[in-house]
Amino acid sequence: MLAARYHVYDSAVVDAPIEEAWRELRDVVKLLPIVFGDAVKDYRYVDGGSAEKIPSRFEFTLHPSGEKALEEVVARSETEHAVTYRLLGQVLGAEGYIATYRLRRITTEPGKTFLEWPREFGVAPGHDPEKVVPSIAALTAREVAIIKEHFAQRRRSV
Repeated sequence: MLAARYHVYDSAVVDAPIEEAWRELRDVVKLLPIVFGDAVKDYRYVDGGSAEKIPSRFEFTLHPSGEKALEEVVARSETEHAVTYRLLGQVLGAEGYIATYRLRRITTEPGKTFLEWPREFGVAPGHDPEKVVPSIAALTAREVAIIKEHFAQRRRSV
């Protein structure tokens, strides 16, 4: 029997030129504290990984649950401004999780960047898809909104 796969997607226009946004977002370990704030601890590359090495594993701990996540950057394109990563194991009731966040230049507004973040995943055994899928969709939307606000605040403070 085939396991169900779920897809969620969110996007936003970010108030920063693509080069500036990419400098901050190309390293997934630097992205973690932006999108999770104090809800993530102990984030780091493991097994000799780094922002410059592909593939590279990284781990982090979610707070307050203490749930640990091990993920792996499997691709990054400097020309497409995209990072693809996958979950190793399960977290938040999801497994087989793979996501790619991409930045696209907005040619009609040079100071702005389009961010999109599709995710695909399965629901881990023992978890309810009716809870996990909306939870991951909400997480995706929240992370995109936080990134948008992150760059908006930078513009306001300049």
